[in-house]
Amino acid sequence: MLKFNRTKGFSLMELLLVIAIIGIITAIAIPTFSGQRRRARIIGDAQSNAKVIQMALETRRADMGIYGQPGANYTYKADGTRPSDDIIPAFTPKGNSRMDYIITIGDTGLTYDIAVGDPSLKNAQVLTANHLGSVKILVK
Repeated sequence: MLKFNRTKGFSLMELLLVIAIIGIITAIAIPTFSGQRRRARIIGDAQSNAKVIQMALETRRADMGIYGQPGANYTYKADGTRPSDDIIPAFTPKGNSRMDYIITIGDTGLTYDIAVGDPSLKNAQVLTANHLGSVKILVK
């Protein structure tokens, strides 16, 4: 009678192959995942701060009849620099993303556009919003 000597378990080669495959998958997945988390944080901060600006501008229009000086630009920088003629004194950007907020008032004083730029992305625009409530996310 023939007896087969059967061992239980995996060979060293099989284990090394599985570890290599897991390493490759991890090397691809982790940077992609962290990039998506960063993108989501940037977009979330830009949206929430733009909404605060929109509400403050609507309050200003209800009180004064216009959003701001016709044709004016107001820039709130990531480093905390505020415009000299600050139309939203209560605005302080929230969140960890440091971004620039540029408010452009239309020629009549009854329209505005908000552009949000990220200095860490070479001042690429992250988001735009306007007086109609339209919000466009521009970060890829």
